[in-house]
Amino acid sequence: MAAQHEKIREALVANAIHLIAVGGFEKATTRELTHYGSDLLDFKMNESYIYRLFGSKEDLYEKAFDRLDHELFYAFRRGVEAVGGFEGETKQRLYEFFLRAWGFILGNEERCRCYVRYYYSVYFKGNSLRAHRKLFKGIVSEMTPIFKEEADVEAILHSIFTALFDFAIRVYNGDLRDDDINRPHIFNVLYCMMMTYLKDPVKAS
Repeated sequence: MAAQHEKIREALVANAIHLIAVGGFEKATTRELTHYGSDLLDFKMNESYIYRLFGSKEDLYEKAFDRLDHELFYAFRRGVEAVGGFEGETKQRLYEFFLRAWGFILGNEERCRCYVRYYYSVYFKGNSLRAHRKLFKGIVSEMTPIFKEEADVEAILHSIFTALFDFAIRVYNGDLRDDDINRPHIFNVLYCMMMTYLKDPVKAS
């Protein structure tokens, strides 16, 4: 029974991610959450499982976002490790980090569309903001040494984070091309957002 419930839990989380991504919260009704893809499953789901396994539809949304938040965090964490931190040649290392983060985001469109919809929703501030800030605290700390002492690093990175996703949504929607011309341009826009606060800024080229 525990294994069956875990299968159902995973199916509901996957359905929430897909439905929020393609149609927003209006699409992710209790009926759709339990019926989407049901013909591909080897078990039956009904709406009672949402309340039994998560407590409410909103709690299911929260768990889906938490899953995506951890995926994004670990992608960023791997990016920081891959570039060796940000000491020395800061702009180049930030660009290498940007390319890794950008590649991850563009390679996971559905999951990132869901992430963005939740991130800008009332559910995020009410249910997930505190956990999100705690999760990303390590990356904020990692980047703090490159900023001036008076800089509000968390606020700066929040602005860059949201701008990064705004650019990604434009690519998803076909309004912006992901190519060798636009990638450096996007990075320079993000870099200019932090230049004033960097200890040793290099002018964007």
